[in-house]
Order: sequence, then structure tokens, then C-alpha cells
Amino acid sequence: MYRSIKPFLLMALSFILVIACHQHVIQKSDILTRDLEGSAKCRIVQHDLGETCILIRPRRIIVLDEYTLLDPVLALGIKPVGFTPCFICISPNTRKFVADTPSVGDIASPSLEKILSLKPDLILGLKWQENFYPLLSKIAPTVMIDPETRGFKKALTYLAEILDRSDRVERILAEYNRQIQKFRQKLGKKLKTKTVSIIYLPSSGTFVVHRPEFTVYGQVMSDAGIQFIPAYKDLKNDGYNTLSIETLSDWDADFLFILANYERDSKNLKSLSFLKEPIWSTLKAVQNKQVYGVSWDVSGPITANQFIDDLYEYFINKN
Repeated sequence: MYRSIKPFLLMALSFILVIACHQHVIQKSDILTRDLEGSAKCRIVQHDLGETCILIRPRRIIVLDEYTLLDPVLALGIKPVGFTPCFICISPNTRKFVADTPSVGDIASPSLEKILSLKPDLILGLKWQENFYPLLSKIAPTVMIDPETRGFKKALTYLAEILDRSDRVERILAEYNRQIQKFRQKLGKKLKTKTVSIIYLPSSGTFVVHRPEFTVYGQVMSDAGIQFIPAYKDLKNDGYNTLSIETLSDWDADFLFILANYERDSKNLKSLSFLKEPIWSTLKAVQNKQVYGVSWDVSGPITANQFIDDLYEYFINKN
């Protein structure tokens, strides 16, 4: 997700103004939190920004990310009372499940006023949203996590513990594993000799790659027995790795996927006009017509199962 400093600074100023307007509400929330911390109905949970005392089974939950957090929360049978969509992103598959759920601002600029009005008893956010954490914690117990470092299965298990839904995890992962084994039985032998590369939409002479283990789609593909090219092992960063277009030949593979998850990229993604660059014609994947422009929304067990179904389209009856 886009994580520029400027939106954070603007939102912090906005938060301060709203806090001033709603000081009596915030004070009441502080009292409730202190009462909660001294109650047997409260339990301490550890998260990436510290520890928080939350209800045994929170019911009014706000999710500050519709990608990596909304999917597992929905999979656990919980519909949040509010969430933050990514307005510049191509609409994710999970949004249909929250069509009638109020938006509480953008993922990079949540609205304190809207969050207050929904009276949450738990707020779930991402570690990179930490600038908002002190203010959100005044409204309701707030838990901030970094799913990328956990992997989607561990993130699901962790969220299930927080939400008192651990009894559902085994069934959810069993269904996922069933889908994975079915894929492996059908295509595993063939894919042992094929390689895959995934790059983010090129622009201005560069392209971006992620280590597969730090994306949910990469984790799913690895589970499915799909082989990534060796170049991934040499990446120094876990997150974005911006590379020069001149190094693109190092990322050639039997199957090349070009990923774009933002609306601004959708037109270019459909046309794949960037393949007219001279270096593209030298790639094995281009010559064999195994280049795919994709917009993958894979963030948890719901979309992971859908993604496994989509993988058949790329690999069945392909050379």
C-alpha cells in the first residue's frame, strides 16, 4: 500500500482537531478503558506496537485495512462495523462482503470522527499505520500487526485468538490445504520443470519485485509447488525492490506475471504496451507468449482459495 509521509502528517493534524472537538467523548473512552483493564472480562494481547487490553470476545470491530486484515476477519465469521477501503486500488474481491458496511476513510487517512461514531470495542490496524495508534487507542482498544512478517496462516491464527474464534482455524486451513493438494495432484509433476517470475508494472525505466514469502499470492504459489526463479534468493529487501529495466533479463522465466493493483495502472495493464520496449522481445516468456498482465487480490483464506482456482487458467495446457 502507498505509505507516504505527507498523508500521515495531514491526518495527524486532522486527528488533533477532532480530538479537541470531541474531548468529552475521548475522556469517557479513557475511563471505560481503565475500568476494562481492571475487569475479569479483559485480557492482555501482545501486538507489534506493544500490548493492549481487549474484551474477551469483541463484537464491534473496525478494520483499518481491506486487504490483509479484512479477508481473515471475514473468514472467521465476523463482519466489521466499519473498514477503510483503498480508494486508488482496483476493487478487491472481499469488498462485496462489506458493501453495506460504513467506510471510515481511506486506508492511509482513517476518519477519527467516523470511527468514534461507530463506538467500536476493538480497532484492528497495520503496523505501518502506527502514527494513528495513540489517538485510536483513546477511542477503543487498538491492535496493530504486520501480516507480511507472519504469513497469512499465522496472521489468521493470531487474529482468531484475539477474536476468540480459534475453533474455526483448523477447518479454514483444512479447506485451503485440500485445494492445494488437488492442484498439486493435477499439475505438480509438470510444474517441477517450469519457473515463474512476478514483477510489478514497469514505469520510468524501473520495475519492482517482492520476495514471494512476503506476499500472500507468493505463499500460495509456493504451497502449490510452483517454482520461482533463483533471482529471488538474491533480493536484499523483504519489501519493495526497485530494479532497473536493464536487469529485466535476470527475471525471465517460463511464466512471467506482470502485476498491477492500482486503478491508474489498469489501462496500461490491459494493453501491455510496455512490452514494446526492445528488451521485452528478448525474454523467453515473451517469445513463448507466456506473459500475463494480472491484478491479484490475495490477502487471506477467502481470496487464497479463489486464487488457487485462478492458477489453473495459467498452467493447464501450457507448454
